[in-house]
Amino acid sequence: MLQEQKLQHFRNFDPQSSPIKSCSQTTRQKTRPLYSSPLDSAIDRHPLIVTPETPIAKVLSLMNPMRISCHISGDRPHPVSNSTKRSCVLVVKESRLIGIFTERDIIKLTTASACSIGLTIAEVMTSSPITLKQSDSSDIFTAIFLLRQHQIRHLPVVDADDRLLGIITREAIYEALQPVNLQSNLRCVADVMTKEVIYAPKTASALDLAQLMVKHQVNYIAIVDTPIDHPQPAIAPTENSPFLTNNSPLLIPVGIVTERDIVQFHALELNFSQICVADAMSSPLFCVSPTDSLWKAHQEMQRHCVRRLVVIGTQGELLGVVSQSSLPPVFHPSEMYGTIEILQQAVDDRASQLQLANQQLQQEILERQRAEEALRQAHDDLKQQVEERTAQLLESNELLRRDIIKRQRVEEVLRRKQNSLKIQAQELEKTVRKLQQTQSQLVQTEKMSSLGQMIAGIAHEINNPVNFIYGNLSHTSHYVKELIQLLELYQHHYPEPVSEIREAAADIEVDFLVEDLSKILSSMQVGTDRIRQIVLSMRNFSRSDQANIKLVDIHEGIDSTLLILQHRLKAQGGHPAIQIIKEYGDLPRVECCGGQINQVLMNIISNAIDAVDEAIKKGKWFMGNSTNPPQPSVSSPLSLPAITIRTEVIDKGFVAIRISDNGGGIPDRIRSKLFDPFFTTKPVGKGTGLGLSISYHLIVEQHGGRLECVSETGVGTEFAIEIPIVSSH
Repeated sequence: MLQEQKLQHFRNFDPQSSPIKSCSQTTRQKTRPLYSSPLDSAIDRHPLIVTPETPIAKVLSLMNPMRISCHISGDRPHPVSNSTKRSCVLVVKESRLIGIFTERDIIKLTTASACSIGLTIAEVMTSSPITLKQSDSSDIFTAIFLLRQHQIRHLPVVDADDRLLGIITREAIYEALQPVNLQSNLRCVADVMTKEVIYAPKTASALDLAQLMVKHQVNYIAIVDTPIDHPQPAIAPTENSPFLTNNSPLLIPVGIVTERDIVQFHALELNFSQICVADAMSSPLFCVSPTDSLWKAHQEMQRHCVRRLVVIGTQGELLGVVSQSSLPPVFHPSEMYGTIEILQQAVDDRASQLQLANQQLQQEILERQRAEEALRQAHDDLKQQVEERTAQLLESNELLRRDIIKRQRVEEVLRRKQNSLKIQAQELEKTVRKLQQTQSQLVQTEKMSSLGQMIAGIAHEINNPVNFIYGNLSHTSHYVKELIQLLELYQHHYPEPVSEIREAAADIEVDFLVEDLSKILSSMQVGTDRIRQIVLSMRNFSRSDQANIKLVDIHEGIDSTLLILQHRLKAQGGHPAIQIIKEYGDLPRVECCGGQINQVLMNIISNAIDAVDEAIKKGKWFMGNSTNPPQPSVSSPLSLPAITIRTEVIDKGFVAIRISDNGGGIPDRIRSKLFDPFFTTKPVGKGTGLGLSISYHLIVEQHGGRLECVSETGVGTEFAIEIPIVSSH
C-alpha cells in the first residue's frame, strides 16, 4: 500500500512546476559579456560535495530532484529547492577530489543482488575520476574532447594544486556555446537523431529497465507498443539486441523512462521488480518529425523543459531519439544581432588603429631612406678597406697553407702509430678477457671436481649403513612372519589364555600390531630402496672420470640430474608442482665425458626451473594449495608449469637433447648475451654468469657439438644440445 502511494506521488509530480525550468530560464536570460571565457561560464562552482564517510542513503536523498514525504494520509509531495537536484556527487577529502558518484552508479546499485543501502559513498564511488586541470591554455573545446574521449557526462575541474574548483556537464557546455549556429535552421532532425534506440514493452518491470541501462550503457529506455494490425511477438527486455534498426517491427512509442526516473524510484525505496513500466513511465511523449528543423526541436525542448524528444514517422512509429547534446547551440536571433553589432564596433576601432599605424609607417619610410643613403656611402668605404685587407689575407693564407701541409704529414704519421697501438691494445684486451674466462672456468671446474669428490665420499659413507639395513630387512621380515605364525598357533591351540595374557594382549592391541607390523616393514623396504637410488644417482652424477671419454647412457645422466633436483620440482604451499615430461627416443650409448655432460644438464635444467618459478611468482598459473590444486586443461597438456625433455638421433651421427620450459621466455636483447662470460640476470648472490658460458665451452669446444637457444617472450624457452655419437677427440 505504501509503495502504491509513493508511486502515485511520483506520477503527480508536475515537471512544469519543477525548479529545473526556472533554473534553465534564468540561465538563458543572463547576458554574458563578450570577453568572458566560455570555459568559465560552463563551470558549476557549487557542485554537490560529500565526504567519504557519507552513507549511501543520505547521498541518494541529496541527489533526488524532489524530496517526497510519503504519508499514508495522501498528502501531496512538495519538491525541494533546486540545490538538491544533482546528477552526480563529488567525494572530497581535505579539499581534494578522490571520487565521483553518478546516476549510472545508482543504476548499477539497483541491479546488484545484495543490498547496498548500508554502505558508505567511499565503497561504491568511482575512484580517480577523469578531471580537467584549469590553465591559461584550457578552453571549452578541451572539455568537449575529454567528455567525448572518455564517454562521460561529468568532468570535475581542479586547479594547479589539484583542489576542486567545480564541475562541467554537457548541459552546461550546451548553454555556454554562443553565438547561434546559423546552419541549425537549414538542417533537420533526421540529420542528427539517434537511430539505434534501446526499447522495451509496457509489460517490463523497472528492474528489467535498470538492467538494460547497465548492460548497454544508456541513460533512457523507450517504452513501445505494437499495433493490432501489425502483431509481433512480445519483446523481452533481456534480449541480446533490443535495438531499433531498419528491420525492426512497427513500434509505437508510448512513454520513456530515464536514469532520473530510476534514481527517484530508488530514493522512494520502491520494489523495482514490482513496478510495471506502464504505471511509472513519463507520458505523454513530446515528439517531433524527422523533417522538422533543429531550431524547432530546440524550441520544443525549451518549452517542455526536457532533454530529449522522440522522433516518429507518419504512422506514429518510433524512428529515433534526438537529445539536447545532439543539437548545435541555438539561441534567439537578438543575441546574434547584438554580437554582430559588437564585432562591427570592434572592426571600426581596429580600422582607426590601422590608419594611425599607417601614418607612423610613412614617417619611418622617410627615415629609412636617409639611413640607406648613409649606409651606401659607408659601404663604398668599407669595400675599399676590404680589398686592401683581402690582399693581405691572401698572402697570409699562402703561408698558412704551407704550414698546414707540413702538419698533415706529421698527423698522418701519428695516426698510423695510434692505429697500431690501438690494435695492440685490443689484442691485449682480448687476451686478458680470455685469461679471465679461463681462470673462472678453472675455478668453477675445480669447484665441481671438489663437489663431485665430496658427493662421492658422502654417497660411499651412506651406502654402507643403507646396505646393512637393506640386507637385514629381509631377515627381519622373515623372523616377524615366523613369530606371527607362532602367535597364531598359540591362539589356535590355546584359545582361552589366562587373564594376565588376555589383559596384556588387550593393552598392546595384538591384532593391530600384527596388521601394522607388516606395513611398517614394507615402508622401511621402500624407504631403503629410495635411499639406494638417490645414492646411486649421486655417484653417477659425481663420477670422477670427467676428463675420460667413455660410452655413456644419456638417459641415465638425465634421470640422475632430475633425481638430485627433485626437491625443487615438488609443490610447496601455494607453489604448484613442476611437471617433467619425458619424450625419450631410442638413443645409443655416446662417446663423451659423462661428468661434463651431467654438469651441462644440471645448469640448463636448473635455469629452466628458475624460469618457471619466476613465471609462477608473476601469476602465470593459478596458485593452488593442497585442498584446491590447479586442474590441468583438457585443451593443452602444458597449461600447468612443466619442463619437457626430448631426445632423438639426428643426421645419423648426432644425439639431440632438447630441454624446454613454458616460463616467461627470454627477450631478444638478453638472448644474444646468454653465453657471454659473467652475464647474468639473477640478483647478486644467486648467479655467477658462468653456467651457460661453461656449458657452451664443454659442448662446442670439448665435444665438437652445438648448443642453441630458442625463446619467445610469454611462451617459453628451449635449449637444444647436439653432441656427436662418436667422439672426434
